[in-house]
Amino acid sequence: MKKSLLSISLALAASPVLAANYSIDSRIDAMGGAGTAAANYLSAGFHNPALVAMEPESAFGVLFPVVGVQFRDPDELIDALNDFGDVYQRFETDPTNDSNRTAAANALRGLQNKNGYVSGGIGGAIAIPTSTISGNFFVKGYTEAVVMPEVDDGDIDNIENPVLDPNGDYTLNSKGRVLAFGVVDVGLALAGNIDILGQRIALGVTPKSQKFYTYHYEVSVQSFDDSQWDNDANQTDESAFNVDLGAAWQTGPFRVGFAAKNLVSHEIKTVNYTREYTYHIEPLYTLGGAFITDLFVATIDVDLNKQKRFSAPSGPAIKDDTQLIRLGTEFNAWGWAQLRAGYINDLEDTLDGALTLGVGLSPFNTIHFDVAAQLIDSNSYGGSLQLAFTF
Repeated sequence: MKKSLLSISLALAASPVLAANYSIDSRIDAMGGAGTAAANYLSAGFHNPALVAMEPESAFGVLFPVVGVQFRDPDELIDALNDFGDVYQRFETDPTNDSNRTAAANALRGLQNKNGYVSGGIGGAIAIPTSTISGNFFVKGYTEAVVMPEVDDGDIDNIENPVLDPNGDYTLNSKGRVLAFGVVDVGLALAGNIDILGQRIALGVTPKSQKFYTYHYEVSVQSFDDSQWDNDANQTDESAFNVDLGAAWQTGPFRVGFAAKNLVSHEIKTVNYTREYTYHIEPLYTLGGAFITDLFVATIDVDLNKQKRFSAPSGPAIKDDTQLIRLGTEFNAWGWAQLRAGYINDLEDTLDGALTLGVGLSPFNTIHFDVAAQLIDSNSYGGSLQLAFTF
């Protein structure tokens, strides 16, 4: 694990912007994140409020904690940014040295058109299924950060062809930048079943309060320090109300789910340095299908629209929009142990495809421990774990 990725992830986990998808759920994470039709009543508030009512005979349950972190840094950008300052300092000390010039120019050129992504979350829920109205009270937090340097081509030219003056001004215009967003949701998912022409349809709604945070860290590229991105001076915050809707229909082992999340749009402005960014909270519509039996589950989720994130009126385009297709499966050893696998594909090509794996243990169907891992490449990976109790 790279030291710089670790420091950012620890900052994510220590910040107040933890529990979005914006969700962490180890069982569904291991199944590619496909929870719109396949999530259980304990995690229904994270995925589809209608699923709270799909198991009315289930027991009272508690899900806590669920914790997860994900890194995506295929080009080792964050380490390169942290190390650039030392390389550039050697050049500033002796700009007439050919080796110093070459090393500094190559190091700066190596930062061009590279992005790194880190996210983390935590959550918990209490669920009470009944034969009338079922409820799931949940709290979740989530933070995601994109690291995106902006390299000025003129800086590279100046390094390769410096004014031959050891005391000259070699200040760079290139920037090191981190944009981060966080949300804390506190919600109550309520759902019930209706009968239409002999078919059971569950309908659910989640009113929720939200606390949004943005972080905008901008510094000259040679001064980049990944431990400084979440300073209070870089933060904005805003409180809001929102609502999720969901529906689910089941016949035999086949289930179809639909979720509409964050139906009230919001825009949150970042701190304005040389540029101001806007984070967009907009509705996300997801359709899911699942084949569910006691021993086997197969499921798929498709986002029907892309999820927009940061934008700016000027400057380089930010590649952080996503629209995901998620596939997952679960093999259940008679309620005592589970093996899970899945795959995530981004139609926007922002994120590389990811293989997901996981295991679960549920002795006596009372204690449930789940672990998930996400495998992308040697510098991009993630994991989550959770504990739940049903009574």
